[in-house]
Amino acid sequence: MESESLTVAGKAKKKQEKQRASGPRALSWLKILLPALALPVVVIGGLYAGVVLLDEAAEPPEPEVSPAAPESPTESAASSTAEPQTALVPRPQRPVEPLDMDKLRITDTVVSDTRVEIEKLPGNSQLDSVPQEKTAGPEVVQTSEPDKVPSPVAGPETPPEPQTEIAAIESPATLQNPVKPETSENQGQAQVIPPLWLRNATAPRANRGQPMIAVVIDDIGPNLRNARRSVTLPAPLTLAFLPYANHLEDLTTKASQAGHELMVHMPMEPKESSQNPGENALLTELGPEELKRRIRWNLERFSGYVGVNNHMGSKFTGSGPGMRLVMSELSKRGLLFLDSRTNAQSQAEQAAALFRVPFAQRDIFIDNDHTNPDAIRAQLAKLEEQARSRGYAVGISHPHDKTLEVLAEWLPEARKRGFALVPISEIVKQRLQLARAGAAQDPNAGSKSGQP
Repeated sequence: MESESLTVAGKAKKKQEKQRASGPRALSWLKILLPALALPVVVIGGLYAGVVLLDEAAEPPEPEVSPAAPESPTESAASSTAEPQTALVPRPQRPVEPLDMDKLRITDTVVSDTRVEIEKLPGNSQLDSVPQEKTAGPEVVQTSEPDKVPSPVAGPETPPEPQTEIAAIESPATLQNPVKPETSENQGQAQVIPPLWLRNATAPRANRGQPMIAVVIDDIGPNLRNARRSVTLPAPLTLAFLPYANHLEDLTTKASQAGHELMVHMPMEPKESSQNPGENALLTELGPEELKRRIRWNLERFSGYVGVNNHMGSKFTGSGPGMRLVMSELSKRGLLFLDSRTNAQSQAEQAAALFRVPFAQRDIFIDNDHTNPDAIRAQLAKLEEQARSRGYAVGISHPHDKTLEVLAEWLPEARKRGFALVPISEIVKQRLQLARAGAAQDPNAGSKSGQP
């Protein structure tokens, strides 16, 4: 019995030792098998996630729509059919609303710092006034300047009439001779601002087809007494003031109030070196920058004038480069030019044509002999003859004592003889009309005549 119990005890002890030995061995197998089993799970999970990502990437992104813009049925149907079936969390379907033509608006959604996408819906006539660049698809337009796209605001359907940049600076109400406004299909009637020479022009009197005479008095300013006498002559005359004279503001204001038209009598270099054209005269020896400075100085001495004519200038007006500089500045300012014709080879007309500056030229010097009243009257008779034969004439005089006396007598008599006394702007208008009439018959007539 005792030996059997020992045998049973030994077997039990061996069994326990065997179990203890198998525990670590099983744990070692588990450590080996667990990673092997986890690898397929990771691979399968990764493949599944990849499929989902590919499906979502293949789906076209749905554009954002402003809450204020109604959704069209076509867009709703397209978004519902494009919804992927494999998505883990399906997007909620947007309700389909009927298309209400009265509620359509422009919506703008900023898609980047420099691009704006506008959804153009039927009935959005406001898009006509927005600078746009069409892209693929008839309903989407894009622009690279989002600041120019008007944001939708509550208010009436019709946008306010746009105001031109010029009109924002100077009100059309101040214009003396407004031009008939052009008509724009999208913007209605837009006020056209005339050039400065028309804005400053003296309002013309009624003309029943009478021959026109423009009398210009040059060199006004240095002789203050005769400058004031010139202002008191019957209007309308054209008074050309030397820009370096004194009392210009007072003289030009009174001249304008009296009904006369104003010009800048710009000093230019004469051929005779003994003659002095005056301060800040234009000289052929000067460089472009100094010439520009002098031109601008002369043009900024007073205001209210229609243009420029040359004081002396028999040498400078023969310079093509010099006259082109003058006309370039006049063109920028919207001014006309009257050539006093002190040089038969003057380049003024060619330069004016190049820069499309309204142009006229002197026909008669009224007072070459300013001490002889009969000689002055003889020149005025030639002026009348020129006006009868051509329809208009331009005479230039100066504020000398005898000249002013003869003009005071002649002006009312000329009216009685059927002449229309007009400012220089009316002669320029007449020349423009004749040039355009000629251009209608000959396409090259406008360029030949030197008129815009």
